[in-house]
Amino acid sequence: MAGFFTLQPGSADNKWLLEVAPWLSVGAPDIAFMFGGVGLGATVEAAERTTGRPVAWATTQYLAYAPRGSTVEFEVTPLVEGHHTSQARATAWADGRQVLGAGVSLGTRPGAVRRQFVTPPQVPRPQDCPRLPIRWGFAPDDMYSRVDVRIAKGWDATGDDAGHMIYWMRPTGEPGAGGGPIDRQMLAIMADFVPASIGNALSDDRGDVAANSLDNCIRFLGPVETEWVLCDSRVHGAADGFGHGQMLLFAEDGTLMATASQSVVLRSTRFGHAG
Repeated sequence: MAGFFTLQPGSADNKWLLEVAPWLSVGAPDIAFMFGGVGLGATVEAAERTTGRPVAWATTQYLAYAPRGSTVEFEVTPLVEGHHTSQARATAWADGRQVLGAGVSLGTRPGAVRRQFVTPPQVPRPQDCPRLPIRWGFAPDDMYSRVDVRIAKGWDATGDDAGHMIYWMRPTGEPGAGGGPIDRQMLAIMADFVPASIGNALSDDRGDVAANSLDNCIRFLGPVETEWVLCDSRVHGAADGFGHGQMLLFAEDGTLMATASQSVVLRSTRFGHAG
């Protein structure tokens, strides 16, 4: 089944193309660009289709913006091919500029044990949670129009648990056009919501702090069938114009599917601009 989007074959077996459709972009209409998690998700899919193995770990640095309407070319270079494990490097280019660079580990070992040592937080069901308000500039047909985000635990800037946010997410579009199952591609997209968490934590409900992704790192235990994903996001701290946080991604039945961590550049009219 098609996922949130579908890569098209490129000019070689290790090259893949993605058009930055409206539902893959964020930002004001005149400057909209590919959402960072889409770049990470496309890297994951490109690596899997090139090697024929599932991704266990992927990390990417975001180097430049890919404008809405541009075509991004992903190139995967296998570095090591073992009996059960592969390692690869990936790059992505748009309009003659490199927009990201990534490292990827892939593979699976027959008969391997699956266990988890963390449990999901106890929160209301997604149907009982309010939708996330989008306070930054966006277009009505952008990526936020294809995801449903419900706040299970919002920010309390004065509490002991400040910097901790929990929300449910699911795709709402058609398969291949902002919908599809919860797979590695979709989990990578969801993992890129850490910057929104950091911005909310530092803005103290003023909405005056923007966080732009520098990187994203995701580790997969593997997706399971689920409609909603519980995203347990925690901000670790901020200093020198940068912020750092992490996320745990659970299925509705409590299965841990992935962990993610991210660093961002912070910009604020209140604290001064960075980056």
